[in-house]
Amino acid sequence: MKRVGVGKLSYVVSVMVWALLTACVVFGAWGLLTDWEGESVILTAAEPSSGRERVVETLGVLLLGGISVYYAYCVFWKGPGCVLYDENMVVFVLSRRDRRSYRWEDLRSGGVTVRNLGELEAGAVLLLSGWVFEFPDGKRAPVRAILQGYREFEALLARKGFLVQVRR
Repeated sequence: MKRVGVGKLSYVVSVMVWALLTACVVFGAWGLLTDWEGESVILTAAEPSSGRERVVETLGVLLLGGISVYYAYCVFWKGPGCVLYDENMVVFVLSRRDRRSYRWEDLRSGGVTVRNLGELEAGAVLLLSGWVFEFPDGKRAPVRAILQGYREFEALLARKGFLVQVRR
C-alpha cells in the first residue's frame, strides 16, 4: 500500500522541537528551584526578584510544561496520522487506536464526504491546500498538499471520481 503522511524528516524535526521544548522546561524549573537568576554580571545592579515576578516565572514554566506534555501526547502516543491506499481500498489512520478502512466503492455509502480544505479553512495558503475526509461521527482526516505522497493520492482520487463534485 502507498502512504500519504508526514515524512521521516518532518517527524525527526518534530521530535527535536519537543526535545528543545522539554529542555527549556527542565532548565526553567531548575532555575526556579535553585533561585538561579542568570549571569551575575548583568544582574549585579538589579534588585532581587519580587514575589509577583516569581509567580509569573512559575506560571510560564507550568504553561510551557503543559505544552510539552500535550505535544508529547500528540507526537508519541497518538502518533502521526496518515492515509494508506491502493487501487482497491483506503485506510485512514487517525491515531494509533483509530483506523478506518473502506473499499473505494463503499466510501460514499459509508457516509464519508470529500471536501476541499480551502472551503473549511478560509484563507488557507497554497501549502496548506488539500482535501479533507469527513466521517459520519464528525471526525476529519485532512490530507494536505505538503504531505509526502500527496500528488499520487490526489491523482487516484481524481481517477476514482471523488474530486468531480468538489470545486477546487
